[in-house]
Amino acid sequence: MRRSIAIVGAGWTGAVAGRLLTDAGFAVEVMEKTEVVGGHSRAETMDGVVYEPNGAHIFHTSNETVNEFVNAHGLTRPYDHKVLTEVYLSPDDDDHESRLLSWPPQVSELRELPIWPRVEQELAALPSQPTGDNFEDYVVSMMGRTLYDLFIRDYTAKQWGRPATELSARFAPKRVELRHDGHRGLFRDRWQYFPPNGINEVIESVLSPVTVTLNTEITIDDAGRLNQDYDAVIVTAALDDFARCPGELEWRGIEMVSQYHPTAESGGVVTPAYVTNRPSMRVPYTRTVETKHATGQQIGGTVVSEEMPGAPRRHYPVLTADGANERRNAELAEKVAGCFDIPVYFAGRLATYRYINQDEAIADAMAVADRVAEELSG
Repeated sequence: MRRSIAIVGAGWTGAVAGRLLTDAGFAVEVMEKTEVVGGHSRAETMDGVVYEPNGAHIFHTSNETVNEFVNAHGLTRPYDHKVLTEVYLSPDDDDHESRLLSWPPQVSELRELPIWPRVEQELAALPSQPTGDNFEDYVVSMMGRTLYDLFIRDYTAKQWGRPATELSARFAPKRVELRHDGHRGLFRDRWQYFPPNGINEVIESVLSPVTVTLNTEITIDDAGRLNQDYDAVIVTAALDDFARCPGELEWRGIEMVSQYHPTAESGGVVTPAYVTNRPSMRVPYTRTVETKHATGQQIGGTVVSEEMPGAPRRHYPVLTADGANERRNAELAEKVAGCFDIPVYFAGRLATYRYINQDEAIADAMAVADRVAEELSG
């Protein structure tokens, strides 16, 4: 008799784990509380224009196994993601003209600015390696106070709703860089893609042989039924949500305020880049996202989304300097597992309370699928 697996959540992690376990001969059911699959990576359309209601999601990886997997499901169109930042050289001067600069900051561009002598002096005084337990101290030790104030300070305050001194430095090396080599792309990964119609078709291809039940919210209250009907469960949902403990974990959400704009040409766009960071407090949003730059859609009109921070959603885990939220997530995982008579596995960004990319979510799914297959087949 085939062993049966329940998977909670149909984002990248749930979809990939479901596909791999189905291919391995298990009876899998993926249960998703919304009416669509794809999670936060999913794209939508407005007047025929593809846009992203949960923010920009560019697929990039250096993991060969992950790359082969997504290629097999249609994710093959190359895309080199470049980000711009609109900065004010005097951040607190309302009358000063803004400049569009690359993100991450490029030393070659910075040398052309009137503030370069001060920046150069600060860079010369930096330690050989960045240091600091909190996000602000670490980044200042990486690029100096002037560049930190210009690019990072206010963006971080808007994004996280708290000073950077309260945030962990653990995710800084992955998210912040000062470029000396002129590499303009945001990512340095070996492979980078953006599908012309958004990621939906790719995730739907992954799930094509898998039993998927939509509009079904599964929580810890369903442990009794899951114990009876399945041999194991994989949870990819946020654990404070799954465990019915609202407020137990701190999350930072965004609201994409999206607006359609007509264009004179079929390939026309209205912002300077797919993603344009807006660190200044002059605007309440952190960046604009115009997905048409990435899709290359030949269609009249475009959609520009302003990314408003502070929405009551579970988009980003808040990794504080003291690690309190990560410890609480581990406690919730132990609580959830203790309510089941069958093995419970946790994988993906939400369930493991980590700030990870799409390829890392897929790698998580591959690892948990291997573990389930090994432990339930033994």
